[in-house]
Amino acid sequence: MSKSKNLGILFPEILIPDKKVNKKKWPVIACDQYTSNMSYWHKTSKIVGGAPSTLHIMIPEIYLHEDDINERIAHAKETMVTYVQEGVFVSLPQGVMLVERETPFGTRVGVMLAVDLDRYNSDHRKKPLIRATEQTVAERLPSRMKVRDGAVLESPHVMLMLNDPSDSVLKELYRARGDFAKVYDTSLMQGGGHIKGWFVDDPKALDELTDSLEALLSQSDDNMLFAVGDGNHTLASAKQVWENHKQEIPKSEWDTSPLKYALVEVVNLYDKGISMHPIHRVLFNVETPNFLRMLVAQLNDMGLDARMMYTRGTSAQNSSSDQNVFFESQKAKGRIEIGSPKHKLTTIPLTQALDKLLASMPKAKIDYIHGDEEFDELTQSHGCLGFRMEPMTKDQLFSLVSEYGVLPRKAFSLGEAQEKRYYYECRLLVDSQSDEEEPEPEEVVTEAAEPEPADSKTGEAETAEPEAADLKTSEPETSDPEETEQTPEPKKFGIFRKRKKNESL
Repeated sequence: MSKSKNLGILFPEILIPDKKVNKKKWPVIACDQYTSNMSYWHKTSKIVGGAPSTLHIMIPEIYLHEDDINERIAHAKETMVTYVQEGVFVSLPQGVMLVERETPFGTRVGVMLAVDLDRYNSDHRKKPLIRATEQTVAERLPSRMKVRDGAVLESPHVMLMLNDPSDSVLKELYRARGDFAKVYDTSLMQGGGHIKGWFVDDPKALDELTDSLEALLSQSDDNMLFAVGDGNHTLASAKQVWENHKQEIPKSEWDTSPLKYALVEVVNLYDKGISMHPIHRVLFNVETPNFLRMLVAQLNDMGLDARMMYTRGTSAQNSSSDQNVFFESQKAKGRIEIGSPKHKLTTIPLTQALDKLLASMPKAKIDYIHGDEEFDELTQSHGCLGFRMEPMTKDQLFSLVSEYGVLPRKAFSLGEAQEKRYYYECRLLVDSQSDEEEPEPEEVVTEAAEPEPADSKTGEAETAEPEAADLKTSEPETSDPEETEQTPEPKKFGIFRKRKKNESL
């Protein structure tokens, strides 16, 4: 396996749910979605019930302000330990997971690996390898840090983007997917589409992946290889937990600490299955006409030459201005035209102005909404004031982050809400221990396992999946690798077995 300290990556030992786990109930969407839609999370809870699920080891952010948040966090961490002790997971050798995600809007490809948190920074002036792309919402960090600090597992929804228009990094790996062991293949609840995963530990394939990443890095003008597409808060929390932990252990142990790394999915920004969408702003507990007048005054205090225009009905809001802030409520609809813009993104001055105003309005609340449908539902039936943002283009992201550093919080979204990453893979955040004895390998299975019984609540039969193990694949009976699911040799590893020394690339 080739090594390069320049890349700041690690081929980790990934954990996936054992074959006995119902895969329709295991994966759950990222915690920062549907933050004003309690019915979504109630339905998710009903689907999952008491079955093993990532729902029980994460905290949906809609509950951040609940009185029992600390109890929820404690329960999630206790459940992690229970899952490990009860054999819910299978531990894979060091390698990466090649992921294909089908959504209602397209199909994208990514690769799961771990990144060195010492190579991640929100200060673009330091030219870090892994670049934060947007400001964080301060109130969302403490709870995420509490979930990670002292936890035995992580299950991430972080997606890092590659600026790779020619698809030089992932294209060949995906083409060769038939050569690797498919370890999961399942549909996702609540309209999330479908997901497949192939485990890759072939040294040649990993060397080629490393070489292609190094070649892409060599083309960067400012040493940025990865830009955070989704999961800025999660990665920022992991970074702070690691910085705190560094103060508690000898420096000689830093490089081998599991907390030094974070599990992520790396995706090409130019993948056809990746679309960029705006994240809308919705304000609660404000009086719309007065607030809009205050907002225009604040923008003018910033020297932006702003003026407000009301529109009628649902007609297109045409404007001669290069920058516009569109607003909607039950009784008002229109735009604020910015005559003298100072930034390329309207999100920047709007965020600055909203922060200034809301600081003096303790009863007001702001939320960040993914998707036009949920935005429309909130603004038309919940008595709130919404600001409909415009999308950023793919070719803007890396250049804007290089120029401005972190963008305003929630400046963009990769896809609609249901396209977000679902939690599936996990990784240990504690050092594993030696098992007294490992089981002998069982007989190699060359045929797909019997499908699991239909889900009693959904009535859907689950896709049969092989039991993941040390990934020596059996030969398919057909010459077409996509026609026969390959089954890895079913040797199950103990979770707390002796861990290999981390190899940072």
